[in-house]
Amino acid sequence: MNGRGSRLREEIEIIPLGWVIASLIAFFAVQVLFWVVVPHFAGPHDLPAEPWWTLLRICASLLVLASILLTGYIYGDAKRRGMNALLWTLLALLLPKPIGFIAYFLLRRPLPLPCPNCQNPVAADFAYCGKCGFVLAPTCTHCGRAIRRDFACCPYCGKNVGAAALQT
Repeated sequence: MNGRGSRLREEIEIIPLGWVIASLIAFFAVQVLFWVVVPHFAGPHDLPAEPWWTLLRICASLLVLASILLTGYIYGDAKRRGMNALLWTLLALLLPKPIGFIAYFLLRRPLPLPCPNCQNPVAADFAYCGKCGFVLAPTCTHCGRAIRRDFACCPYCGKNVGAAALQT
């Protein structure tokens, strides 16, 4: 924990309110299904024993709740990272559940960072801020590839980078 509280709270707040409401509605719909609909159509000996039936009811409801909340998180997180939120949400919904969720978490972009000059969010791999032109990562004057500020020579072309390339 840092001085400002848990990151879990920040991550949970990414889930849009509509997804939270939909997950709660689905949770209660599954409860109604298991408490009212299935017992109405099933015979008394067709259902498992009461402790198992209760466990099945709870597990099914929680699985539906978690799936919808996780899909809502993917929607909010994709928007936050500048990705196509609708596409990733549809992929998470249409692919078999574990595959869609795992694919998103493996392929998502890093979070954008604020520009040190203007605080505009910029992608982690940008060399310049698109808003103010601030140099985020110095580049080699010979080959144009990004280098670190403490390099004396370019690791890609071997040329001396000089002080001009290291200035921001």
